[in-house]
Amino acid sequence: MKISKRILFFIIVIAALVAFILYLGIQTIKHEALLRQYQSQNFAKSRIENISLSVEGVLKEKASHFDVIAEYLYQNKLKPEQVLPKEVELKNIFIIKDNQITYPEYSQNYTASSKEQRWLQMIEPIAQDPSILWSHYMDSEQSDPKAGWVMSYDNNEALLLYWAKKEETIIGFQVSYIKFLLDTIKVLDNQSTTESFVIKDNDKILFESLNNELVINNKPVLTEALKYPLQTWQVSYYAQSESFMTLYLIGGGFILLVILIVCALALYAYREYTRTLRQARQQVNFVGQVSHEFKTPLTNITLYSEMLKEYLQDEPNPVPEYLDVISKESQRLTRLVQNVLSFTKSPKTYFKSHNINQLIEKIYQTFQPILAAKSTQLNFSPLTDNQQEVMTDDDKVIQIISNFLSNAEKYAAGKPVDLSITKINDNQVKITVRDYGAGIPGFALKSIFKPFYRVHSAQTEGVSGTGIGLTIAKQLADNLQGTIIAENKQPGMAFSLILPTSLSLQETK
Repeated sequence: MKISKRILFFIIVIAALVAFILYLGIQTIKHEALLRQYQSQNFAKSRIENISLSVEGVLKEKASHFDVIAEYLYQNKLKPEQVLPKEVELKNIFIIKDNQITYPEYSQNYTASSKEQRWLQMIEPIAQDPSILWSHYMDSEQSDPKAGWVMSYDNNEALLLYWAKKEETIIGFQVSYIKFLLDTIKVLDNQSTTESFVIKDNDKILFESLNNELVINNKPVLTEALKYPLQTWQVSYYAQSESFMTLYLIGGGFILLVILIVCALALYAYREYTRTLRQARQQVNFVGQVSHEFKTPLTNITLYSEMLKEYLQDEPNPVPEYLDVISKESQRLTRLVQNVLSFTKSPKTYFKSHNINQLIEKIYQTFQPILAAKSTQLNFSPLTDNQQEVMTDDDKVIQIISNFLSNAEKYAAGKPVDLSITKINDNQVKITVRDYGAGIPGFALKSIFKPFYRVHSAQTEGVSGTGIGLTIAKQLADNLQGTIIAENKQPGMAFSLILPTSLSLQETK
C-alpha cells in the first residue's frame, strides 16, 4: 500500500516535533538533576562551614584564655610553675626572649626526663628562628601577627601550640590535644542531632555523627579540609542519597504525556483537515453527479420531443409512447430537483390526515411502469385495513419512498421489488421497500445516511447517483416524527419508514 506524500509529510513533521519535545524533556531532566546535585553540594558546603566555625570558636575561646595567662606571665604576675598545676588544658609552657629560652630553664645539676628533653628539642628551633611560628601567615595580609596556633606531629602524636608575642618575648603553650578534642566534640554534639558528618585527622576518625547507617550506606556529599592550624582535619558531610529514579520517572511520564497530547492534537488536526478535504471533494463530486443526473433526463426529454415533432407529421401512432417517456423523465428530473432543494434547506412540513393505502398506491402507480421498463417487477401489498388514516405530509412520504424505490431501480434491476404496508400497533404503521439485489455490507450500514456517502463495490460501479438520497430521506423522516430502518436481508435490502398514525397537533408548519 502506497503512502501519500501528504501523509508522509505529516508523519515526518510529527516525528520531528516528538523528537524535539523528547530532546527538550531529556535536557530538562538532566538540568534538574544537576541543579539538585548543585543545591545538595551547596547545602553541604554551608554545613561544613558551620562545623568549621564551631571548631574555630573553640580555638578562639581557648586563645582568649591563653592571652590572659600570657599577659600575666609577661608582667611576672604569675610564674609558669604556678600556672601548670592549675590549668588542666596546658601540658607545657615556654618563654623565649631575645632568641633565648628563659623557660623552661634547668640547672646544670638537674637531669631532665626524656619528656622534658623532647620538649626542649622542639622549642630550640623556635628560639633560633621564631618566624617558624608565623610562617603560614607570610602569604596573608597579617605579615606580623601577635599570636597564633601551630599544629605539628611528633611520632604521630599531635602537638597543638598556642603562642603570644609580647614585644621581644614569645610565650607559648602546649595545649592538651585530648582536652581540645573533648571540648570540640562537646560543641559538635549539640548540633549533630540532625546532621550527619565525620571528622578525620589523617584518616583517623575524630568525630562521627549519630546517624551511622547514613554514613555507612552512602558516599559523602562533600569533603573539605579545615583551616590552619587544623588543616589535616577532613570534614565529610553526608545526606540521604537522593534517588533520581523518581525524577526520571516523573519527568519521563510528563514527557510521554506531552507527546501523547501533541500526537492527539496532531491526529485531530489531520482528521479535521482530511474531513474538510473529503467534504470539499464530495461537494465537487456532488455537483458533477447532479449535473450528470440532470443531463440524462434532459437529453431524453429533448430527444423524444424532437422525435415527437417528426412523428406528428407522418406517424401519429408512437405519440403516446413518446409522451410517456417525456412524462417519466420529467418526473425523474422533478425528483432530482426536489432532492437537491430538500438537501440545501429544510422544507416546511404540512401535516394532514391521509389514507395510507391510497397514498402509497400513488407511488406504486408511478414507479410500476418505470421498473417494468427495466424488467423489474414491483409487488404492492396494501394494509388490510383500507380505512387506516395517518397524520403526515404526503409530499414528504412520497419523496422518501421514491428514494427507496429509486435505489431499488438502480441496484436491483431485473429482480423483484416488494412494496408493503404493515401495522405495528394502533399508533404506528410501517412502509417497507424490499429488493433482492446485492445488498449493503454490514460495515457500511452505519454510514449510508451520511451526506455524499456511497458504497463502493462491484455492483455499484457505473451506477450514477448523488449520495444524498438516503440523507434526505432521514431528514424528512425526522420532520415527520418518523424513523427509517435499514436491514440487510441476504439477499437484498429492506428500507422501512415507520410513521405515527396521529399527532398532538392537527397541522404543523
